[in-house]
Amino acid sequence: MNKFLHLFYAISMGLCLAFAWLLHPSREIVTFNAKGIVFNTKAKVPKKDRMDLAWQQELELTMDPALGYAPKERLLEAWQYQQSLLGSKSLGKAAIPGVTWTERGPNNCGGRTRAVLIDLDDPTRNTVWAGGVAGGLWKTDNISQSVPVWTPINNFFQNLAITSITQAPSNPSVMYFATGEGNGNLDAVRGLGVWKSTNGGQTWTQLSATNNSTYHYNQKIMALGNGDTLFVCTRVGLMRSTNGGTSFTKVLGSGIASAAGDIAQDIEIMANGTLYASMSGTSGTIHKSFNRGATWTNPSTINNTPNRREIEIAVSVVDTSTIYGLVEGGGRITAIIKSVNAGVTFDTIIAHPIDADGGVSQVGFRKDFSRGQAWYDLSIAVDPNNANVVVVGGIDLFKTSNGGSSWQQLSHWYGGFGFQEVHADQHFALFSPGSSSICYFGNDGGVYRSADFTSVNPTIDSKEINYNTTQFYACDIHPNAGANIYVGGTQDNGSHKFSNPGINSTIEVTGGDGAFCHIDQDQPQFWFTSYVYTNYYRSTNGGNSFGTALGTSGNVGSFINPSDYDDIENKMYLSANTNCYSRWDNPQTGNNLFFDTVALFNGGRVTHVKVSPNVSNKIYFGTNGGRIVSVDNAHTTTGLDSLQGAPASGSVSCIEIENGNENHVLVTYSNYGVNSVWETKNSGVTWTSVEGNLPDMPIRWIIFNPNKNWQAMVATE
Repeated sequence: MNKFLHLFYAISMGLCLAFAWLLHPSREIVTFNAKGIVFNTKAKVPKKDRMDLAWQQELELTMDPALGYAPKERLLEAWQYQQSLLGSKSLGKAAIPGVTWTERGPNNCGGRTRAVLIDLDDPTRNTVWAGGVAGGLWKTDNISQSVPVWTPINNFFQNLAITSITQAPSNPSVMYFATGEGNGNLDAVRGLGVWKSTNGGQTWTQLSATNNSTYHYNQKIMALGNGDTLFVCTRVGLMRSTNGGTSFTKVLGSGIASAAGDIAQDIEIMANGTLYASMSGTSGTIHKSFNRGATWTNPSTINNTPNRREIEIAVSVVDTSTIYGLVEGGGRITAIIKSVNAGVTFDTIIAHPIDADGGVSQVGFRKDFSRGQAWYDLSIAVDPNNANVVVVGGIDLFKTSNGGSSWQQLSHWYGGFGFQEVHADQHFALFSPGSSSICYFGNDGGVYRSADFTSVNPTIDSKEINYNTTQFYACDIHPNAGANIYVGGTQDNGSHKFSNPGINSTIEVTGGDGAFCHIDQDQPQFWFTSYVYTNYYRSTNGGNSFGTALGTSGNVGSFINPSDYDDIENKMYLSANTNCYSRWDNPQTGNNLFFDTVALFNGGRVTHVKVSPNVSNKIYFGTNGGRIVSVDNAHTTTGLDSLQGAPASGSVSCIEIENGNENHVLVTYSNYGVNSVWETKNSGVTWTSVEGNLPDMPIRWIIFNPNKNWQAMVATE
């Protein structure tokens, strides 16, 4: 199957990270309305997100085999090298003359957002900055409009996991943002330290002092005064700079103060200048400083909260005695704690939010409104004018107006149970400075805003229009030339149908996380989308409606599972477990899934599937061990396996066969530290590295120019 635009478009839309929470494995969608989807109320709706498994899979696909981790710092070097090439006289302004690219959006679906900042340099407070995790740094000057205009800042930042943004209170031209998702395992998305701007965000420079392993993962960043004093919450302690980021000193953590461990989780400042910081470990701790963070007290006493690791802090501006904490332990929200004596002691608030969705509030642990994802979903903020008003977030959002004595639910992740829809997985909450009415939220659907938070039932509006940060895993294109019809699978935002040219809104046709998807190229009424593993949905009317077609009770294959569809034979081939692939024999009408063992996989798992464009029922598989194996007569259990080679170690990301010439094959690898692009002209007897001057970075996909077999386009990180 040689789909020129399909394959390259799939990767160019953004192959960044994250996956799904596999508690409700199926959703049946019966029809669409103008907004998007009408649900069968009796169907199970797939919950979105399982970032730990996403990170694990991406680490395997990109790590340097010699190091065992992904050296993301090489990506900055690659980008700088690319910029030098594009600016050279020999290449002019475009690497390939005459080729232009047009963004397709969508413009109605935001992506994972951990950082929001209200610009202090704008007295109207309508200028807002947002950091998408692998979606870039964005700015709008008119957030109060129903459809704000968002502008991306520097396309390289789309490769970074932006986790926190801060601004110098007395010198707003000085800004910083931190990178690297620290809320996770060691295989979380690594960052590239801290970046600084001295001209109000027009240009940014990486702080050289943070270009090292200490600053690979950063939970929070905060600037004081004119910006010279800066704090960074890292996995190896709370770091402090007094010279605008030129150098840093560890001020809180093991060996410095009696902390739970070295992971600095959060830092906040009271109106009187007192700083509060939380440290994660076997038993999370809270500390305070009276001298701008130079020294810190021993831990506060936290009563009746034994199961605690991470603690998100929220302080009141008007009441310097009241501090709240949202506590995670063992992946769950275990407590909401409160101090009324300026952090001397904290006590657990007895009342806890109870989510109306029984799937969110786990049986036997009713107070965990994160559904076991508190290591990922954890947000809290206090009204700047009223210490009794607090908003917390896990999967959904909740508010108290009486200091935690009782709670009301504000939203539900798909608009169920009578609540307004706000996207799942809350990461950030922030009141506009001095305002009790305006509150912002960052989650896996982008940026949300309430302008009437003081009301009994506040309205929370999405500000994701034009905040084009959706992360795509894969895409397919309709066979009719110029039809502008596509389907794409996204991180945490389902699978989307494109129907119009240019940047437009899309329809989410199936939910959960969207993974690989296919349109039958000679019978385009058949569309297929997938959730995680081998959960598939089918449309028989050109993507107008979908139903569940294939589901597995076990976790078969990879989390985002590679697959390819044979348009002629009407069969689908998918990754399965080690030494095995799966074959869906009747995807148009049934659910017959077979598993075929291939000894030549050599203990590996399939990371790429390619249907031959030239030989019927011949399928190529790439593995995480670097092997390329072809199977003749793959539609039967007696298919003939043949090793085509293993030109490199690591994970095969793409196999491309020339139309009309089965001997000519291109292969790419997605790992750092290996030669990433290989060619054979004799069906794998010999392989030649053809990556040329490409820098060391993951290569995601490759396709032949269908009109010129000596040209190829390569999709890179």
